[in-house]
Amino acid sequence: MRRIRFILFLIVLLTTAVFLPAQVMELTLEKARELVLTNNPRIKLASEAVKKSDARVIEARAGLMPSLSAFSSYQKYWEITTVIFNGMAIKMGSENTMVAGFNFQQPLFVGGAIWNGYQISQSARNITKSQLQATRQALLQEVTNAYNGVLFARSVMGVMQQSVAAAEKNLEQVRKFRATGMSSDFDVLRAEVQLANYMPQLVSAKNNAHLAVSNLMRLLGLGDDELVIISDELTYIPSEHSGQDFQELVQLALEARPEIAMLGEQRIIARKQLSLARASQMPSLVFGTSYQYQGQRDDFEFTSDDFYKSFNSSLSLSIPIFNGLGNNARIQQAKIGLNETGYQEEALIQGIKLEVEGAYYTMKEAEENVATQSKVIASAEEALRLVNLRYAEGASTQLEVMNVEVALNQARLNYQRTLFEYNTALTTLKKALNQL
Repeated sequence: MRRIRFILFLIVLLTTAVFLPAQVMELTLEKARELVLTNNPRIKLASEAVKKSDARVIEARAGLMPSLSAFSSYQKYWEITTVIFNGMAIKMGSENTMVAGFNFQQPLFVGGAIWNGYQISQSARNITKSQLQATRQALLQEVTNAYNGVLFARSVMGVMQQSVAAAEKNLEQVRKFRATGMSSDFDVLRAEVQLANYMPQLVSAKNNAHLAVSNLMRLLGLGDDELVIISDELTYIPSEHSGQDFQELVQLALEARPEIAMLGEQRIIARKQLSLARASQMPSLVFGTSYQYQGQRDDFEFTSDDFYKSFNSSLSLSIPIFNGLGNNARIQQAKIGLNETGYQEEALIQGIKLEVEGAYYTMKEAEENVATQSKVIASAEEALRLVNLRYAEGASTQLEVMNVEVALNQARLNYQRTLFEYNTALTTLKKALNQL
């Protein structure tokens, strides 16, 4: 009986899960930015790279610290070495030897190799942090453009729906006029053709809107089964950067861009690598201490009396003399690497200037286009109102009405396109300034 109840419980649970409505999420731009920085694998990879570089710093720092190790060994002599002394055969050692102890080492001077390696690891960690910041900015730019792309695709779909509705209304009006003799069959046919031409454009706009949402969902790491509601619309919000001087924006970008910080760290690494190459030509001095117990027996019945203590310290000096000119080659490579960072800096600065300039003037152009298209829409709407009045009074033709409707639809599409271009340019400019 209990088993039957359990089976019934599972059936009810599964049935309830099937018919439960999917969770609906209201998606805003800020929510999308938050999700992309949480779910996107690129940000996760960049974060793991920072953690790995932290571990490498600890590893490099360990080279500056003393090392202490324990050791133990056992040696079995199957044939003991025998020497002849004054005609007598004397065995050297025992069949079994056991050794255990501790070994301490501390580098005293290695030409700065360990210290330079430690500083290189710190600069490498700073580079990964800057790379994480650059990845964040790139993802924020991508998700902002994708989100605005959804708004643009939906606005185009809305314009096409308005066009279809206007064409349907026009067709209805023409049919009424034909019934009263004010329009001909040709006018009706022309209105029907206009409506038919709008239908595939509406279908295409709907498909584009669906694809834009799918692209945004994949970028956010959301599944296709998750439902989102986006109630925002493309708008024009004046930017504080619009009134700023172009050279001021370039200076802001050069001070804030993570690529500049990365190049600075790369220059430090190049200098340290040159120091490392020079350190290979310098002597090294290492201090070591060994403390051990050693025991020997012919059998394996060791006792504490069989072990004897030994304690010693040493200084090991190594002086490089000749290695086939390999050190000189490493020094030359390090010098070339240092020169390369200077050329990279020049190229990077020029690239950032071009990026800021392109985004800035594209934004300014889009601002002017938004203002212009807004006026065009107002004029086209007034023109449509007037031509409809004239058409109703018989003072205009159906062709004039259709031409004005087409012009209005085109103006609306152009306005939405300029809004999208403005917001895209503004996002690009903010990314260039590291302000997303």
